[in-house]
Amino acid sequence: MRLNEIKKGGLFRVKNLDCCNDCVSRLMSMGLLPDQEIRLVHEAPLGDPIAVEFNGCHISVRLEDAAHVEVEEIL
Repeated sequence: MRLNEIKKGGLFRVKNLDCCNDCVSRLMSMGLLPDQEIRLVHEAPLGDPIAVEFNGCHISVRLEDAAHVEVEEIL
């Protein structure tokens, strides 16, 4: 599953990141790494961008860039 496909209320773990994408590289420098827990906290009215939370930070990410982050749901 990709980060752009997650639903609000779930908790997810990062599995893989495409570090060739500039936005994903910046997210990695802010601490978004494999095995990091992440959750969706807000969606813009038209769905793009989304706000995610990891390491106690809220970050807005475009869906186009979120598609480069692979996650798995934590039950």
